[in-house]
Amino acid sequence: MNKTERRIAFIGGIHGVGKSTICQHICRVLNMKYLSASELLKWEDISDDAKNKKVKDIHFTQNRLIAGLTNAIQKEQYYLLDGHFCLLNEKAEVEKISMDVFKQINPKALGLILGDITEIKTRLALRDNKNYDFELLEQLQNSELDYAKEISVALKIPLYIEKSNVAMNLSNHLSKIYNQNG
Repeated sequence: MNKTERRIAFIGGIHGVGKSTICQHICRVLNMKYLSASELLKWEDISDDAKNKKVKDIHFTQNRLIAGLTNAIQKEQYYLLDGHFCLLNEKAEVEKISMDVFKQINPKALGLILGDITEIKTRLALRDNKNYDFELLEQLQNSELDYAKEISVALKIPLYIEKSNVAMNLSNHLSKIYNQNG
């Protein structure tokens, strides 16, 4: 992946907030290609339980993500990558993704989708057939917010924060970024 080109916008948010749906909509509107971090790192291949949100080796999975991203990127295409700023490690503790991973992704912009924790908890219980702790989900979302701000400052790129029920505004922000700066 050529580090000088910034053709990726990274959209984060906790599991169940609606990243995939929102990102797919934005990609249709802006003619971008949608990439899912889970698909790029082939989560099903490295997890005994694909619905398990705890990651045994975050460093290993992020190396897989970068390799998958490098193989997926084509020169003239713009991409929207959905993923996480923080994950739950195998001890169910919130852990930041290494800043180096975001430097390697080299995004042109960041987005963060925030949601109502009660709704997210219900959605995850239905989707994964598992009960998630409200406080842990809240801690994860707050950690994502704080770290997304930190990454934005460190990489000197814009961060757009939207609530999941109005997150389609992200397409307006990204449209301006890519049209103004090519």
